[in-house]
Amino acid sequence: MAHHWKKLFEPGKIGSLELKNRLVMAAMGTHSCDAEGFITDKALRYYSARATGGAGLVIVQGTAVTRGGCSPKGMRLYDDRFIPGMKKLARAIHEGGAKAFVQLNHLGTVYAKVRVGDLGPDGAELIGPSAIRSVTNGVVAREMSRPDIQSFVGIFAEACRRAKDAGFDGVQIHAAHGYLLSSFLSPLTNRRDDEYGGSPRNRARFVCEVIEASRRKVGRDFPITVRVSGTEHLDGGIEKEDVVLQAPLYVEAGADAIDVSACSSDYLISGLPTYLDPDGAMVPLAEAVKKAVNVPVITVGKIGNPVLADRILQKGKADFVAMGRPLLADPELPNKAREGRLKDINYCISCNNCFMMLFAGGGISDFTCTVNPGLLGEADYDVQLVALPKKVMVVGGGLAGMMAARDLALRGHKVSLYEKSGHLGGQWNTVCMEDHKAGFARFSEYLKRGLKKAGVNVLLNREVTPVVVKELCPDAIVAATGAYPATLDVPGADGKNVVQAVDVVTGKAQVGNDVVVLGGRYVGMEIAVSLAKQGKKVTLATRRELGRGVETGIYLHLRNDLIELGVQIFTHAPVNEIRDRGVYVTHQNKALFLKADTVVLAVGSQPENKLVEQLKGMAPELYVIGDCREPRTAIHATQDAAAVARQI
Repeated sequence: MAHHWKKLFEPGKIGSLELKNRLVMAAMGTHSCDAEGFITDKALRYYSARATGGAGLVIVQGTAVTRGGCSPKGMRLYDDRFIPGMKKLARAIHEGGAKAFVQLNHLGTVYAKVRVGDLGPDGAELIGPSAIRSVTNGVVAREMSRPDIQSFVGIFAEACRRAKDAGFDGVQIHAAHGYLLSSFLSPLTNRRDDEYGGSPRNRARFVCEVIEASRRKVGRDFPITVRVSGTEHLDGGIEKEDVVLQAPLYVEAGADAIDVSACSSDYLISGLPTYLDPDGAMVPLAEAVKKAVNVPVITVGKIGNPVLADRILQKGKADFVAMGRPLLADPELPNKAREGRLKDINYCISCNNCFMMLFAGGGISDFTCTVNPGLLGEADYDVQLVALPKKVMVVGGGLAGMMAARDLALRGHKVSLYEKSGHLGGQWNTVCMEDHKAGFARFSEYLKRGLKKAGVNVLLNREVTPVVVKELCPDAIVAATGAYPATLDVPGADGKNVVQAVDVVTGKAQVGNDVVVLGGRYVGMEIAVSLAKQGKKVTLATRRELGRGVETGIYLHLRNDLIELGVQIFTHAPVNEIRDRGVYVTHQNKALFLKADTVVLAVGSQPENKLVEQLKGMAPELYVIGDCREPRTAIHATQDAAAVARQI
């Protein structure tokens, strides 16, 4: 039964600009330009796919207004020589059926890469409202003078003019997330005692002057919007009350809409809400601002469910809903929702692997997605039918096996998927049983439907042996047999009081009152939080630092939960021995005994690759993907699957 939409697909207006619906693609950095900041074919395809997907407005990623103040391979609009490329981008978005805005930004002291001295990676001076040391990078910004501020007012206005000259329909001035303009709004970073500091009105003056100067440059009929942080979630930082006071000032200065986000770069909780956060967590901030202004308000933040988006609009909490990561996961989300095909949407699971890869390099690509490995590779990911279909056997029905089987079948191969258990999903099924991760099941359900649509022959309760392979006689085998929990090579690791985290999650293992969790990454932190919430007395020990390799927002959330729940944390504390009453670790070069009724192992995985050895030479082609190749994260599994499906 099709959903009856009340507001989401109604037309809306920002200034004099009419939009076909109220679904906005939020600005997100992609590192998809070339090294000088010029538009690439990759960027054009990426934005074209989202425009064609049905969003009413596409807001292009943060675009630098100066040569400095820009992320690597980020967009730039500090010179007229960037206009021709941006014209192509605006045209591509328009041809896809959407309106296009540019987000104008300067990073201030926030750079994605390692800093050298007081300069950014491009040699630009790091500037800010006050000479405050950045928590993120330790750099002390040079305090901007009044002439500096006036210069930047003109710089932003010129960038706005270039956006109009390039054919864009409007701009978004980025005054959120701790970047340059935002740093003037925050009492934590703005300690000035002149007309640009002190009161909320004074701290908003720089942003207001940027809006006013931009308005003079482009005229009344070119929409100017401003994005702000409704809170920084930091004691002494920006609060909702500040923004409610400041928002009318932006409107008075000439802003046509207010986009309400949250957080600071020094504290990423809720800036990119994760699976640990509730859906629509920032909506109350937008609702408060909406009551204070007479222009449209845009809300954002984990609103990937279009039904929720429609409900937010119906209740008058905002005028537009912006989606960021949900449109990375599925560019066609708006079209699918409008057509009532909600089950066909490939939903974002808020794992934040996309941005972890973007800012950490990741070893995969600059920017990718767990549920959509075709992100920023739209041309390569188009289904190309093979000239010579092959008989392909896929062994293992986890994420990697399901995605590989589906994509291979879509390309025309005759595919059989063998799973030794009675259900598909593999380790992902256990993941979905963890606290806050029930939504992860949407991805495995999406893949299961994909298998059916693609015509994959799925065989459950069928363990693959060399005999089975000989019977099928495949042209190619894809092994995706997963992994099993690792243990420790220490005395007592096989004791009766030692259990695996996975068995705790599934309920197979009982846990006593005093618990020591060994392992400080995702699973270790999550299981420690879960057990502490059950009233257990929990200690966590890890041989390295806490949260190694964990995405920043998730790490901060879990770290704070551990502290609030009173979990004792010992880092750089390798295990020496597990005994009946607890664990000996080495901490600060001394033996330390941690009392425990139960010891929970969360120390990683081992590849389940015994079958791989048996399969060698049994088919002309053998491919090994996912955790049985090397235990990693889900994003690596889907990347492996996508790659092998295009290789055979």
